Amino acid sequence: MSISRGRLLLILGIAVHLVFLASLIAPSHFLNPLFIEGTHNLEEGQGSDFYAFYQAGRYVLDGEDIYQRPMDDPDRVVPYAYFYRYLPFVAYTLGVALNALPPRASYWFWVAVVEVVLLLCVLATRRMATDDDLGCSLAAMWLLFSPFYIEQYMGQLTFVMAALTFAFVVTYSRGQTVRAEWSWIASVIVKHLTVLYVPIFVRLRRFRPVLLAGALLILTTVPYFAFRDAGVDQFSHDNFNLSLTPMPGNLGLVSLMMTLKDRFFPGASEPFGSIQGIKLSMTRIMVLVTMLAPLLTGLWVTFRRKPVDLVELVSLWTMTYFMVFREVWEYHYVLMMPVLVLLYARTRARILWLFFALLAIPTPFVFYDVPGPNPQVHWSAFEHVLNHSFKIVPLVGLFIWVAAGYARRHARRLDARPDDGLAVTL
Repeated sequence: MSISRGRLLLILGIAVHLVFLASLIAPSHFLNPLFIEGTHNLEEGQGSDFYAFYQAGRYVLDGEDIYQRPMDDPDRVVPYAYFYRYLPFVAYTLGVALNALPPRASYWFWVAVVEVVLLLCVLATRRMATDDDLGCSLAAMWLLFSPFYIEQYMGQLTFVMAALTFAFVVTYSRGQTVRAEWSWIASVIVKHLTVLYVPIFVRLRRFRPVLLAGALLILTTVPYFAFRDAGVDQFSHDNFNLSLTPMPGNLGLVSLMMTLKDRFFPGASEPFGSIQGIKLSMTRIMVLVTMLAPLLTGLWVTFRRKPVDLVELVSLWTMTYFMVFREVWEYHYVLMMPVLVLLYARTRARILWLFFALLAIPTPFVFYDVPGPNPQVHWSAFEHVLNHSFKIVPLVGLFIWVAAGYARRHARRLDARPDDGLAVTL
């Protein structure tokens, strides 16, 4: 009795995910050499982002500024932590709640919560597919994605936002509009990256969720900053400063462009003028063009192409994040998990497995890592470009594939079948 390809993929996915968990638990964290953030990190490193949330919650309980630097605070309750750079809401809710347990126990509790969220996504995907082989293949996509490992190692909450995006698309496709909109609102409040979906709601003429999300952001943010001027300055500096230095773990398009500039066109940063104190240079113009291209493409597809294809639009605007934001870390690529699952469910296009494989595997970092705090100073030009392009180049390729309409063409072929293998119309 032969086993279907989908079941083989699912077995492989379960095995790989168990390896992820084993590396998280093992003191050696044997998968860490594959990841920049697993090797070049604070102190021991495990949970360093999570402890930022935890310490921010403790600052809330103690009535202190949540944006102060934990590593400069001798009275911090966590062993180490990156600084908190998110909106106050998460500190006042999740951060405070996590303080019910000691830091280390709280970290493992959060790892377990995220694992449960992943399991719910897998189960929902299996229920979404009426074809067993398809359902197993889609479930395997959730389990084989290596950035999920580093997401858990760092103790991040990006995957929760990705899961809310998946819930948004699936529930909207089922006609559960209000429930879908609240999934999106929750994702915006959690980490505000999905604010990029606003054009989708405008195209759908669904202004209520946009207004609600805006009102909740104001209500949960403005009162805090109104009474803590220092918090405003620190939050602005951490999130909106114009520094474009390509850090080794930054794997977005802006960082790739800066790497190419630094290695091949260093003179491009020489200023030739200024506008209201902001220096103008070829570098900044190049970065601006790089950011405008996906934004304008996304807007054109959103408002000119008919009929509305929710999977297409969510895919494009999710990928836009990686091309316009200044800092993109490897764990951020978990945002692509629902995109790849939904695109494959919608189209069954084989080329998506190529894009999936390139985004799911770790970068080749292990082959050019150099011990020490700044490995990039020892890299050749080729290693620099390879490191910063490995994830973003296939993502740009997928963006072009979707924007050019190939997802729609494959979907039309499936629509002609009496049974496309899905219980919902994506």
